[in-house]
Amino acid sequence: MSDIVLSYSAADSDRASAIVNGLRAAGHNVWWDRDIQPGQERKAAIAEAMADAKLCLVAWSRVSTDHATGQDVIDEAEAAKSRGAYLGALLDKVELPFGFGGYDPIDVAPFNGSAADVAAIVQGVRDFMEKGQAAPAALPPPPPPPKAPVNKGLIVGIAVAAVMIGAIAFFLFRSAAPTLADKVEPKLAEIPCAWLHVDPVQSGEDGRIGLIGVAGDPAAAQATVMQIAQGENLAVQSVAIDKVAQIDPRECPAIDEPRRLRKSPGGRLRVTGEPFFLDPNTKQSLARVAIALDGKDKSVAVFGVEPSGVVTWALPNSAAIDELKNLPAELVKTGDGKWEFNIYPDHLGWTGLFVVVGDRPLAKSMPQGTVQPSAEFASTLREATAAGEWDADMVWFRIDPK
Repeated sequence: MSDIVLSYSAADSDRASAIVNGLRAAGHNVWWDRDIQPGQERKAAIAEAMADAKLCLVAWSRVSTDHATGQDVIDEAEAAKSRGAYLGALLDKVELPFGFGGYDPIDVAPFNGSAADVAAIVQGVRDFMEKGQAAPAALPPPPPPPKAPVNKGLIVGIAVAAVMIGAIAFFLFRSAAPTLADKVEPKLAEIPCAWLHVDPVQSGEDGRIGLIGVAGDPAAAQATVMQIAQGENLAVQSVAIDKVAQIDPRECPAIDEPRRLRKSPGGRLRVTGEPFFLDPNTKQSLARVAIALDGKDKSVAVFGVEPSGVVTWALPNSAAIDELKNLPAELVKTGDGKWEFNIYPDHLGWTGLFVVVGDRPLAKSMPQGTVQPSAEFASTLREATAAGEWDADMVWFRIDPK
């Protein structure tokens, strides 16, 4: 029996080899698919090794997180997670597949096999062996209540401690200096008729930034981002817009009204399953949606939006989300204010989804399935959010022919 099974994509075999060698040098008994014996069927051999292993270490990369190229790895990770034997290692800056976002991986991205990165993986494995699979990351606990006034005799000690804490904080903040993407991202919310994010796959580490989202004029948004970068003296060489949908510029209210509510950088809404294909037989495609609300979010509404500017009231409240359990949407409630479910777009090209959350229910809402043109929807949403605290999040994805 092996202590550890490494699950990885064949495209990452060189990096996987560095991980295996590092773990074995640290004294761990590691199995990977190069240990398959002649005559053994591959899937059966992997399943047998995983069934007995204490830990399945999953190498998450651009390839292994893609459902088109990494489905075997995702399936193996699911099997390991179900029996408490899952641990992820982030080799590239990618979003984890649904169901794994709450489990903190060993983050060594971008992993190139350096001794320091291998040592970090070894340490993460050692921690796992001591503590087991960590529970999904939870919200931080509230701050402790104020303490009683400090005795004067402790002032000197506190002063010394403050100096030490300040020194530690200096090094921590210096090591966590904002990335190029961190500096560009807040500026994107200021671009009119656009809802954009920095592409995590092309985040500017090499001077090239990719944008994802929607814009009335993608080329103008591209030029604006270059101007922002130049104004901030950022080392941006190019801005890619091939992942930006174009909405009819006359329908900007469908984007600008939710954008008016946008306060946080996102994270409440995700869609996975790319690449998305339209099945020629069923005339449908499949995407998986995940919603994760903040603790302060007391209400939620989900909308669909098309490049034509038409907006659909898909799920006008959380009760409508819960009702998906009665439909073939494979609804999973993963926690308080957290859901995952399927949607089935029936057309090619771009589709948008967005959520509006607030500290109270919408003052005005339309029945589920109501379709509104851009200007009419903008007027309804403005009336619905005239009072209260609101935020919004939006994602766009493209459906291609199969």
